This record gives sequence, structure tokens and C-alpha cells, in this order.
Amino acid sequence: MDFSRSYLCRPGWAWRRVRGALALAAGLAAGIAALPSVAVADGTPPVAVPKGYAEAMDWYSRAARAGDRRAQYYMGLVQWRGLRGPKNKKSAADWFEKSARQGYGPAQFSLGLAYETGTGRPKDASRAARWYRPAANNGIAEASFNLAILFERGKGVVKNLAQAGIYYTRAAHAGIAAAQYNLAILYREGKGVAKDKVRSWVWFARAKKGGYGAAADALEAAEKDMNAAERTRARRALSDKPSAPRARSDKPSAPRARSDK
Repeated sequence: MDFSRSYLCRPGWAWRRVRGALALAAGLAAGIAALPSVAVADGTPPVAVPKGYAEAMDWYSRAARAGDRRAQYYMGLVQWRGLRGPKNKKSAADWFEKSARQGYGPAQFSLGLAYETGTGRPKDASRAARWYRPAANNGIAEASFNLAILFERGKGVVKNLAQAGIYYTRAAHAGIAAAQYNLAILYREGKGVAKDKVRSWVWFARAKKGGYGAAADALEAAEKDMNAAERTRARRALSDKPSAPRARSDKPSAPRARSDK
């Protein structure tokens, strides 16, 4: 299994959001600078929008302080990476929490990760799971993947492979190759989902296409374990829309250590 979950700390995922925030701030300043003023949040007095990057960020900071949940999240990312002075993970987590409590999915995920890794918040897997849930329900695929791992390992939640299968499926549908690989293993071994060689092969194939290194060998081994009819069904299913896992009715068993990571 792949239990990697440092999504916020990966440069691509985090930086795309920070860069988008900065671009939005600068764009807002440039695009409406000709207007005399603009309201930063419902119920607050309008403020003048200044020109320039630094001033644009100050304007964005005003929006965050005024209660705009997206601005609060972006300010958290700015604090996390130290883009306006030294890095401050606690301050970042504070901004994430303000935004998360207003139901903003990316902030809910980031706050969950802060709790899981003990970065800016006390390390607490239970609280991490508590924030990953709403983030996953808000469509954050990384939150679904992280929550699936917690369910599979019984960390911060009661171990439940059926729930792990459900959340791995959400993340796999969103294209996370590690989730596709982990889900394929569940289908191969019949843990949390009904054992299914065809579905296992399909998810290994998708993980391989997504660039997950270990999937190539696992896919080859899965194909050798299938008969001709199953191979035909698998190739046909590969082009179909993925379906949800069928949860087992018996108590989920603990995952074994994997040698095919």
C-alpha cells in the first residue's frame, strides 16, 4: 500500500493554490482599480482597491480579516510557505481553521493535514479524520485518500476496510494514482470490498497509466492470474466508467504489510 499523504507539503499541489491566490489578488487590484471602492465581504464597508502586488496582497488580507473564507484559506497558504515574511505554521493553521469552519473544503483538508502531521497544531489523528471527512464530502480528493489510509490503518478512527474502500474509490475516480493502486489491492485480496480480479486489474491499469511505478509489476501479475474470459472483460471494463465498491458484510480484517509497494 501507498500511505503517502503529505499533499499540502508537495510543491505542485500547494504552490498551484498559492500562485492562484496571488494571481487573483493582483488581478482583482488591476481589474477593478479604476473603481472607487469595493466591498470585501458581506456587511462590511467598501474599501479602496490599491494598485501593485504588495498592496493587492494587503487588500486580500483585508478580505480574509473581514471573513471571506477563500481569502482566509489563501492567507493560510501564504503563511505556510512564508511568502510575506517568515513561515508561520501556527498562524497558517489558524487561518485554515477560520476558513474550514465556514465550510471551505481545501481549508478543511489543510487543517486535517496540520493535525495529522502535527504542523501548526498538536498531532491528533482523530481530529485530522474529523476535518478530512467534510473536506472529502466537499470533493477534495486528497482528503478522501488520506481518510482512506486512516480507516485502513485504524489511526484516529476505528479500523474499517469497507470505509477505506469507499474513500479510496472517491480518490481513485479523481485520478490519484496511489489511491487507484491501493484500491486495486483491496479488490485483489477481497478486503473491504468483494474480491474481484477484473476490477483489481482495471485499477492497476489506471494506476500504471497515472504513473504509479509499482502498478506495472502488479498489473502483470494480475493478468497472469486471470483466464482469457476475465482478460476480455477487464479490457472492456477499462474503458467503462468506474463503479463503486461492493462492501463486505463481515468485519474488515487488518491490512498486511505489502511487498509490492
